[in-house]
Amino acid sequence: MNTYALSHLADQVLLRDLAALGAKDRTTTAALLAHLAEVEERRLYLPAAHPSLHSYCVHVLHLSEQAAYKRIRVARLARQFPVIFTAVAEGRVHLRGVILLAPHL
Repeated sequence: MNTYALSHLADQVLLRDLAALGAKDRTTTAALLAHLAEVEERRLYLPAAHPSLHSYCVHVLHLSEQAAYKRIRVARLARQFPVIFTAVAEGRVHLRGVILLAPHL
């Protein structure tokens, strides 16, 4: 069965699953940010032969340049202001929102 063919799902099941996936996506993003912040703090990208966390994100995690930039920027801010991790996980703010708020923090 094709995992991505969803036409067989009842409407309510599809909507329930979508809501659950959205929540999971937000908590996963917050966890990713926390991991990025800690990897940067420990400089764990260096033993992996990458000169920067950005390089590590692009070449090892296969993030786009822009996705890596946004996540690293937010991870750094969240390390300073840990409430950002929770706000992202709860969906109260998104990555671009954090970046826009950065000059005011």
